[in-house]
Amino acid sequence: STNRYIAVQIVPFTPTKALRFGDQTLSKCLLQNVEKYYGVYGLGLIEQGFRVKYCNERTKIAIIRCLHRGQRFVSSILPLITLIGDVRAKFRTLYVGATIIQCNKFIIKHQKQFLDKAMGQMTSAKERQDLFKNVMEIDR
Repeated sequence: STNRYIAVQIVPFTPTKALRFGDQTLSKCLLQNVEKYYGVYGLGLIEQGFRVKYCNERTKIAIIRCLHRGQRFVSSILPLITLIGDVRAKFRTLYVGATIIQCNKFIIKHQKQFLDKAMGQMTSAKERQDLFKNVMEIDR
């Protein structure tokens, strides 16, 4: 397949319950960094087909879609980034897959672990329900 899906976790330098940014900020940050390290050539290679497909503020997990030929440009800059928008943070690459389905499967497993841990710390059923909805909403 021509697409690659990269699942990343965003790790803020200052621990925080939820991210204060979404898909747009993430997209901009990644495109700017590809241009910074690979110039207009690199940007031209990845712009087509590039998209942040998913970004969960609670689990801090995002899915980045790019064309197969642009994947190494995106993957190679991820460890170099220390600022996303105005938040000091780094990326941890969790998974790279050829289909969104593989990626989703991986993330659901990952987020289930997150949920199990977080649910244990919650007292009200409403809180638990909200978190579950928030964390498992993956197909937008």
